[in-house]
Amino acid sequence: MKRQLIAAVAALALGATTAACGSASTNSGSDGDSDTIKIALIPPTSGALAQFGTDAVKGWKTAARIANDNGGIDGKKVELIIKGTDADPATTLRVAKEAVTKDGAQFIGAVMTSPEHAALNAQLEGLGALSFNSLGKDDALVGEQCSKYGFHIVQTSSMDINGLADNINELPGEKWAIMAVDYATGHSAAKKFKAAAEAAGKDVVMEQFAPLNTTDFGSYITKLKDSGADAVFAVEYGADGVAFVQQADQFNLDDQLKTVLGFNMVSEPLFETLGDSIAGYYNNVGYDVDADNALNQEFVKAYTEDNGSAPYYVPADNYLAAETLFAGIEEAGSTDPAEVADALQDLSLDSITGEVTLRGADNQLLRDSYLGEVVKADGGLKFKILSDANPDVTTPEPDSACKK
Repeated sequence: MKRQLIAAVAALALGATTAACGSASTNSGSDGDSDTIKIALIPPTSGALAQFGTDAVKGWKTAARIANDNGGIDGKKVELIIKGTDADPATTLRVAKEAVTKDGAQFIGAVMTSPEHAALNAQLEGLGALSFNSLGKDDALVGEQCSKYGFHIVQTSSMDINGLADNINELPGEKWAIMAVDYATGHSAAKKFKAAAEAAGKDVVMEQFAPLNTTDFGSYITKLKDSGADAVFAVEYGADGVAFVQQADQFNLDDQLKTVLGFNMVSEPLFETLGDSIAGYYNNVGYDVDADNALNQEFVKAYTEDNGSAPYYVPADNYLAAETLFAGIEEAGSTDPAEVADALQDLSLDSITGEVTLRGADNQLLRDSYLGEVVKADGGLKFKILSDANPDVTTPEPDSACKK
């Protein structure tokens, strides 16, 4: 029976290195040097999300190198202060405070999960720092948890789901089961997919949630088989996603499924691990590596030179965060976080994803989303972009709960 997979986000394992534009930062406290732009990067350093952290840092490093090679941003050198976290919000908040108060960081990037960003958003104004979110997709971050000092670069779960909604009727299967990670993004994605599926006339027969870092999906897969579902919407990350896909195959789950619709489950770093069996799967893609614009081509070339492989959405979205920050600094003519925050309101800029606008009402970056298919190419796998949806289609109106 034919299986189809649409997926968006993945993570593997991180060994974060400490560097400031290629060399370790030894700052202790701010020296008030207005000629330096200090950016604290706080990625996860262990667990299923760790590779995200490694690759997020790589995106920022390439951005910093290009900026510094071209004389800096508004004449100021970019310095990266690399930290690390276990992805627990309390840990991340403690590390962020240390980076600002001891290391003099003015800006924060490479933070991973939505709960971490929620904790940060609540403290940013008091810290006097700006945060650029390229990974956490929870809609609440541009709703009740929004902050004037927090900027949402990545697409929200709603934007991703809206990009899929028009395709649900094209996917075989009438009885859907939902298998998702048991934290904010998993629950919000499941809720929004269920609404979209039911609006398309599909029947959602069960929902279940597994903790992050689950290695044994046997009991979950058994329940999926017993549910009578002929299609599954799966939201699992990195190592969890690999375990789920491989164990579902071992349990012959595909025998009863017409469609597996993955969300936050496979991406380019997983292609080699999962192999040619995923050729033909479909995927909603946040970033088109083959986009034909000069800034993207420059980024792909530079990133490949730095890392030996082409970028995918994680380093690309973090590079886009750097582009956004740098545009705000140039617009403000200042590195003062409050002045940069003001300058970013409704600012449009050219980027690796084309022209984008940072919507002032909720600090959401308005950008295209793509539908792709995994195809064999050049001895491996890649995403073939089939269509794109502009933000007028994917982006909800600003949430009135956002009080900035």
